[in-house]
Amino acid sequence: MPDSTRIPGLGHIHGRLRLRHLNLLAALREQGSVHKAAARLGMTQPAASKLLLELEDMFGVPLFIRSRRGIVPTAFGHALARSTDVLLADLSGARDELVALAAGAAGRLRVGVQQVALPVLLPRAARRLRTEYPGVTVLVQEGSHDMLLASLARGELDCVLGRLGAGAAQASFTTEVLYDEPILVVARVGHPLARSTRITPAALARQAWILPPPEAPLRQRIDAYFAQAGLALQAPVIESVSLLANEVFLRDGDMLAAMPRAVAQHYAALGILAVLKFKPDWAMPTVGVVRRRQVEPAPALLHFLQALRIEAQALQC
Repeated sequence: MPDSTRIPGLGHIHGRLRLRHLNLLAALREQGSVHKAAARLGMTQPAASKLLLELEDMFGVPLFIRSRRGIVPTAFGHALARSTDVLLADLSGARDELVALAAGAAGRLRVGVQQVALPVLLPRAARRLRTEYPGVTVLVQEGSHDMLLASLARGELDCVLGRLGAGAAQASFTTEVLYDEPILVVARVGHPLARSTRITPAALARQAWILPPPEAPLRQRIDAYFAQAGLALQAPVIESVSLLANEVFLRDGDMLAAMPRAVAQHYAALGILAVLKFKPDWAMPTVGVVRRRQVEPAPALLHFLQALRIEAQALQC
């Protein structure tokens, strides 16, 4: 391991580092070859090799291991490439925001969202944002908890809205709790249990269910609940975490499913599903918003966060 004293000061690096160095670093890690990276960036291989040597000279450490089969990042190369990904993503986001501003928008947001917040909280917050601060463009990316947090860490998103799982507790993130949300049991409007006022765990255990896959936290809570009551559910008809798919399947047959309260009440208000008169204690992680700690939020993001707080409070009433 090279002595850390070999790494030059920031002044030495700032005076020489250019965007083309960062683009090359990203291309080298992705392509695994100087030749392929040079072709991707539209430069000659000698020019790419020269830029790589300049990079390693700037930082005073080897960034890649060369071999006949190509190049592989060293630990230094991986660390620098991760930071480069964030810088390039921030530059791309800044450019997109400038384009939006030039087209008359008041700002641009990149929001990652989990399904728990997609049907109700996000649309309400977006509507409030549009009313109070018209012209803000909101780019929505749906995905899993881990995938969205990884995109946030790379600077590809401004915030992530969803359940605050363990991955959100990173030093590079700051989190804000919006609300706790219980789980309700839903069925189609004409389901035999839809009008029942005395629903027992045994009655539920006899029904066909749409359940999350076995590794999902909610599935584990449901299985544990019935096991503690000395009951066992039938093998699920369908295993799914898609709210849209579950809603379609529920309307098509006599099955039950567990949904977050706000989502269940949303479908019930539309007359699509019925909420059963049964309140299980299937607690889930709180719903909240995550953003990068060291990044100063733009005005559009601050307005969006305030809209989230107001609408989240309304959902608790």
